[in-house]
Amino acid sequence: MKFLRFAFGLGAVTLMQSLGQHLFSHFSLGIDLFLVLVVYHSLDNSPAWSSLGGSTVGLAQDALSGGLYGLHGFANTLVAYLSSRLQQRLVIQQPSQVGLLFVVAAALQLATLTTLQFLLVDAVELPGLVSMTARMSSSGVIGAMLFAFVGKTRELEGRWRARRSRRLKI
Repeated sequence: MKFLRFAFGLGAVTLMQSLGQHLFSHFSLGIDLFLVLVVYHSLDNSPAWSSLGGSTVGLAQDALSGGLYGLHGFANTLVAYLSSRLQQRLVIQQPSQVGLLFVVAAALQLATLTTLQFLLVDAVELPGLVSMTARMSSSGVIGAMLFAFVGKTRELEGRWRARRSRRLKI
């Protein structure tokens, strides 16, 4: 079931990122929905499954971006692994804590991408400070909102199941 949710999430994120890029030419400079999927997937999976999901999402992002193939794959794998390990070591349950995790993950991804581009590409095109800040803050806000929404949905589903399982009083 987790695999199907992940596959559906990857399809939805790909569609939303492509649509956003089509409507607004600078959409991907400020919002990275692929990163949100990677970090959210790593919140309730083992580091191995998180790394596999991160590399899958990263390679899909590389295929759509048209840049050097493998940059996002490596960066997202690293982010997914470290996010999953951090989730295992710390108790991250509040939306504000999750939002901070998303901000740190976005900063790590940007640092990794910049380092890889510096090492592998002749003409390095560094993102501006405004776009880096926008990407980190949007990742934090979207991630915290997604975490809160899914938590509330699961809570409501649990209440509904509890009501359905009660015996009828006649």
